[in-house]
Amino acid sequence: MSECTLVTGGSGFIGVHLLKALARQGGEVINYDVSFPSLELQKLLHDVKDSVTFIKGNILDLPHFISIVKARNVQRIVHMAALFNAKESKQIPYYTHEVNDVGTLNVLETAKIFDLKRVVFISSISVYPGKQYEPMDEEHPILIPGIAHNQYGATKAVGEILGLAYWYNNGVNFVALRFSGVFGYGMRAPLFIKTMVENSIRKEVTRFKTGGEFYRDYTYVKDCVNAVICALDADDRKLTKRVYLTTSGEFYSASQVARIVAEIIPGAQIEIRPELSDYEKKLAIGRGKLDISLAKNELGYEPKFKLREAIQDYVRMFRKLSS
Repeated sequence: MSECTLVTGGSGFIGVHLLKALARQGGEVINYDVSFPSLELQKLLHDVKDSVTFIKGNILDLPHFISIVKARNVQRIVHMAALFNAKESKQIPYYTHEVNDVGTLNVLETAKIFDLKRVVFISSISVYPGKQYEPMDEEHPILIPGIAHNQYGATKAVGEILGLAYWYNNGVNFVALRFSGVFGYGMRAPLFIKTMVENSIRKEVTRFKTGGEFYRDYTYVKDCVNAVICALDADDRKLTKRVYLTTSGEFYSASQVARIVAEIIPGAQIEIRPELSDYEKKLAIGRGKLDISLAKNELGYEPKFKLREAIQDYVRMFRKLSS
């Protein structure tokens, strides 16, 4: 009997890419979300739509969630349902923590009740409020005196701690993955890379007033999907830490990204100033190169896309699916 995998928040950008990959592997795949994927993302599921079951539900509704896991004989959960907009989370902190923290608690309690094979929690490098050393690894502190998380980062840190507590005390088979700067077809977050690529394909001029030397680890969405699948399938005997950085492991400035985009898309017009805004300066202080060796050694994770290859694939998909 094939295993059933449930994805919370599967209607989002990363979620839809994951649903597609899981459906191609076989087995039952369930998307548990409050809404359907956008029309843009639905195009990704065209060839597997009959292999993915959509169940409308709120992660805060624990009785309903338990009933679905029981009725569908779910064995594995990928938990990515969350409020993720950092600016909005500052404006509605209580609701952000309710959805993200209580939602994670509901998933973990359900996993405990049914003794599920594995829970993969999608975390973020936002758990680091500030860089203390680099390359930053899983041992890097997430609680730093005098430096505060934003609300989103705080909820991801809480999710990791809850998961580790349920693993250690209650036997829940928990793994957390920290993503960074995820990009690709269907993305919503207005990263530099989205605007550069999509404007250039439309033959529109892209102008940024600041940010040219803002560095970060940009991770292609297909590598994130690969990381989740590695985490779902990883051998328990190899997992010593349970929390893993699964990013590209490479550091690029916005100006470097712009040059690559311009080389890939003939005629691209991208104007970007080298200096940073005060907000970008604050972010840059907290960013650092990331060490992904633990995920390579224990999960068998290996990024398949260098930045140039990832942007080429993004361009190909956008042209194909947006025509």
